[in-house]
Amino acid sequence: MNLPVNPKSILLIRLSSLGDIVVLTPLFRSLRDKFPEARIDFVTKSEYVGVVAHNPFISNIYRYDSHTKLDGWRKMCNQFKLQNYDLLIDMHNNIRSHILAGYLRPIPILRYRKPYLRRFLLFYLWLNFFPHDFRLISEYLKVLHPLGIMQSPSARPEIFLKTDIISRAHSILSERGIHPPFVTFLPIATWPNKLFPLAKYVTVARRINSELKMPVIWLGCQNDVHLRQLDYLIPGESVRLAGETTLAESLALLSLSRAVIGNDTGLTYAAEALGVPVVLILGPTSRETGAGCHTPQSLNLESRLFCRPCSQKGDRRCYRRHKLLCLDEITDSEVFEALVKITGVTT
Repeated sequence: MNLPVNPKSILLIRLSSLGDIVVLTPLFRSLRDKFPEARIDFVTKSEYVGVVAHNPFISNIYRYDSHTKLDGWRKMCNQFKLQNYDLLIDMHNNIRSHILAGYLRPIPILRYRKPYLRRFLLFYLWLNFFPHDFRLISEYLKVLHPLGIMQSPSARPEIFLKTDIISRAHSILSERGIHPPFVTFLPIATWPNKLFPLAKYVTVARRINSELKMPVIWLGCQNDVHLRQLDYLIPGESVRLAGETTLAESLALLSLSRAVIGNDTGLTYAAEALGVPVVLILGPTSRETGAGCHTPQSLNLESRLFCRPCSQKGDRRCYRRHKLLCLDEITDSEVFEALVKITGVTT
């Protein structure tokens, strides 16, 4: 494969998920620094465009509507074929990205190689062949090494927001009687096995209200039905916004937070990318699955069990009689103390 020395047009693809797209954002800055005059385009699913919508290092963003299925994807691939790209960077490495590569042949391709074998050995045989310093962000940046782009130790995910959406977030808070500083909770996850018990979140929220004198907001979407069970709601102190904000509004609310406490979910990583310190609660996932904080002002909370991590996404059924011990072993006191540590707020 002969890579272009100075590519004029680059297409990067990552269709999902939210957390993975957040983690790969340093690639855009790295590419722009190396090729300042190049056209750097990105294609992702429509629902995740908000993460990169205002990224100054991207030239064009293409939205893929997954409801159009394979026919819609083929039409997009035909459009990309007419763009005469010099290089394809495939950060998804799935069926759709391989179809795209077929349409763009014979242009050079750089592709992220997922550690399937190492994860299989880890999840099913408990043999860990991952290096002790394994980080997903580093693995993503390695894809750019053939271009002469070496990763920087300071590389961090980053999200850019417009001032109008920040103003909208202030209005949302004001309408609900919330004033900074406040703490945002993200007690959500795509997979139930990654959900830290809601009752423990409530205990932490009560302590934040009473001891730190700060309000809390609970963020989520309409699909997070377990948040309907939340009964600790006090105007001006504990407010639920589940399903009431767009992705852009949620990002803006996170950016205004004093700190964020959340499960292993995309919005938690988005908070870090916005410069907000995070307490990240890990259950069945770990750094080997791509989970974990990326900035020194954030903290991971995780239990030390031989059986974790047990799956990449937390979608594997727990074999223990006492289910989800990996989360149950983390106490609400540990979460509260971690929050105090990252914020420096004294009780």
